[in-house]
Amino acid sequence: MKKYIIAISIFAILAGCSGGFGTMDRIMQSWNGASLEEVIAQWGYPTFQQDIAGRKLYHWDKEMSVMMPATTTGSISVIGSTAHLNSTTFGGGMFHGSCRRTLEVNNDNIIVGSQWSGNNCPFADVAMGYQNWQRKPVK
Repeated sequence: MKKYIIAISIFAILAGCSGGFGTMDRIMQSWNGASLEEVIAQWGYPTFQQDIAGRKLYHWDKEMSVMMPATTTGSISVIGSTAHLNSTTFGGGMFHGSCRRTLEVNNDNIIVGSQWSGNNCPFADVAMGYQNWQRKPVK
């Protein structure tokens, strides 16, 4: 039973790391009407730019890998003068995450559309470098 609780907890954490709760939609929509220069000032230079069907798209990629913890449980049974060790390891392994932010600009370099994809887009914008993704108010 403990294994299932741990598995569900890890799944919930990873599922939450995929832009859940509307966070990524809110972040991306906050840039509508902003200039490309404003985005670059806050996000840095894009990873790459594309021209597709007369549209100009700018992409920012964030990649990360995290070693997930493993849990080992064990028990010892003594039969006569012999001890038997039983152990089970659950979890562990490497998690590879990515998040791509894409902004479309018009001929005046104003943001007119956005989209995002990936398994490592924030569910909250308060940690892990995500706090600077939403557009800051103009001063």
